Amino acid sequence: MKPEFYDRSKRVNIYNSIYIYKVISLVCLVILTVILTILFLKDRAYFDEVPGGRQHAFMIVVAVCIILFVISILLDFYILTRTASIGRRLNKMAFIDHLTGLPNRYSCDLLISSFNSPDRLEKAGFVLMQIANLGNVNQDNGHDNGNWLITEFSSILEDVSENYGYAGRNSGNEFILLIENCDSTAVEMFLLNLTKRIHGYNEMNLGSPMEVSYSKVLNCDEHKDSISDLVSLGYRKIREMPQTLL
Repeated sequence: MKPEFYDRSKRVNIYNSIYIYKVISLVCLVILTVILTILFLKDRAYFDEVPGGRQHAFMIVVAVCIILFVISILLDFYILTRTASIGRRLNKMAFIDHLTGLPNRYSCDLLISSFNSPDRLEKAGFVLMQIANLGNVNQDNGHDNGNWLITEFSSILEDVSENYGYAGRNSGNEFILLIENCDSTAVEMFLLNLTKRIHGYNEMNLGSPMEVSYSKVLNCDEHKDSISDLVSLGYRKIREMPQTLL
């Protein structure tokens, strides 16, 4: 899925907001400290008139405050860096499928919803794909081999779909592609390139062969009033009359 989709869809990251706020506040404190130091040096003659013992104690207090301030800044930056790292990791977990690295079901739901606007819906294209032999691979060779097949297909799908639209893993064995300004030529070119890549994978004999079934629906032909109707039609087609990549 193209990165600009996430920029439009994901919610404001609270960790990044806190990070920015704290950095700005710390910079302001540093500037204020520098200003106060300069003013102190300019008015040093006044402090020279203070009795020696009191002046010495005052300088010790100032030095301790500066040291504590520096330590506080360092600790703040460490905590903020760790917090931002956690925030990025949580944000990634919320949107990315942990097995394949593709956008997960939540991301797919956001993507599908974004196609409800009239300008995108009018020429939307939807392709639903499944690994047809995944059940047999899981049964005969174990789920580890099945997961391997899923990751390999996901890698191929992500690579091929980059020039066509937005791909994601909508559930265990359901992969989707949504295309803007879609016509039959764009869909056929995508399916042709995907077929070539799958054939290349199967010829290398890296593991269980990959068999992929799919359905495709174009709203320029179907004229659906909502993207959910178009997606539902794609699911019905793959149940009733799935096509196979040959």
